[in-house]
Amino acid sequence: MEDIKKLLRSRKINFNKLLGYGFIKKEDKYEYEDVLIKDEFDIKITFFLDERFDYQVIDLIEGEEYMLVKVTGASGGYVGKVRKAVFDKLKEIIMKCSSPEIFKSVQTKQVIGYIREKYYNEPEFLWKESDGNAVFRHKENKKWYGVLMTVQKSKFGLEDDEITEAINLKMAPEEIEKIIDNKRYFPAYHMNKKHWFSIILDERVKIQKIYDFIDISYNIKKG
Repeated sequence: MEDIKKLLRSRKINFNKLLGYGFIKKEDKYEYEDVLIKDEFDIKITFFLDERFDYQVIDLIEGEEYMLVKVTGASGGYVGKVRKAVFDKLKEIIMKCSSPEIFKSVQTKQVIGYIREKYYNEPEFLWKESDGNAVFRHKENKKWYGVLMTVQKSKFGLEDDEITEAINLKMAPEEIEKIIDNKRYFPAYHMNKKHWFSIILDERVKIQKIYDFIDISYNIKKG
């Protein structure tokens, strides 16, 4: 469904919210089954971790998939009725289990994906007046271990007013002192510079190195 694909391009699925909606996680996908049209059709919906989705409409009388709903050239009132029911269901799920996609950079998306798969965390958007910022919160102690930001590069002392995406992470104060070079690693923007530092997510630091720093930050209990 092109309208659904278009909607998904502008939004980010929150997989934790899918679980709250009733989806079941199975390896790299989340599956859901429900009544589509009472006594006529059920629907099975699958979202994958790479945010692809698929659906099957099951004809309860025939006991098999109702393929006409996916055939572009198929028309008629009955097919139209089923398509509308599918669209309404998918749109409801997407609107309840997603948020507008704020972050665009490749590395930011890689960071979000890494944290999702390893720590089962989604970014939390805590400030309505500043939706370009989000935090990752430790599941056990509820403390932040990462903060994603959209910010001007000039805020890091660079001679550039371009808007960029960056992450603040925790590390031991003595280690932060060692790595700050104001080229790849910066004093934390808008946070305690003793315990936090910033990385601009524009490929200046290799993604695997950022993953290592995320792991360090996640495992720090204080600061």
